[in-house]
Amino acid sequence: MAGDRMDRKQFMATLGRAGLGGCLCASALAARAAFAAEAPTAAAATELPPTKIGEKSAARAAKRMEFVDAWVPRFFAIVDEQLDEPTRRRLMAANGKACFAAQYPGQPRRAEPASPEKIAKWVNAQSKERGYSMDGDAVVLSYIGGPGQEWPANVCGCPAVEAQSSKTITPTFCWCSVGHVQELHERVFGRPLKVELLESVLLGHARCKHRITLA
Repeated sequence: MAGDRMDRKQFMATLGRAGLGGCLCASALAARAAFAAEAPTAAAATELPPTKIGEKSAARAAKRMEFVDAWVPRFFAIVDEQLDEPTRRRLMAANGKACFAAQYPGQPRRAEPASPEKIAKWVNAQSKERGYSMDGDAVVLSYIGGPGQEWPANVCGCPAVEAQSSKTITPTFCWCSVGHVQELHERVFGRPLKVELLESVLLGHARCKHRITLA
């Protein structure tokens, strides 16, 4: 069906908005812009003016983000204790797929499965400026952002853990990016894919890297 086809210009716009490898949402982006892209440290929080619960202000939002910065690693430590690894991976990958779908509910899926040749041609068209390359028949994506929106090294692309330093949060969280990358490219290529996490900022690497192969 024509409505299911992926328009290249539309998808390129999606690439620019999606920030590959990260689960970005409008509210998080707005908060990041408002707070100079960094959650305040505990010391900085004491310098913020007093706030009230429910107050809609930058100062109150900053305090909420401080709480989230402490809550997220604690929660995922408990997830690791309570769930086996296969379950954790499935859970987070499913969340990553749902995150992409929620961001782009109208994003179409290619009607006809793309051949390996068409996949390689598409990847080559993206160029290294977007972090794409081919390794045999596999697509390798190293998250570097893109022209005009280069992502800094050693910073996670997800606003939920952007302020976390490496190895302070369990790598279980990174499987969310696996689902996000999978959903994105399954729509582009119109076929099931396998995504392998090769490197991760939260594991101490400079950038996140994924390997994408046909399922």
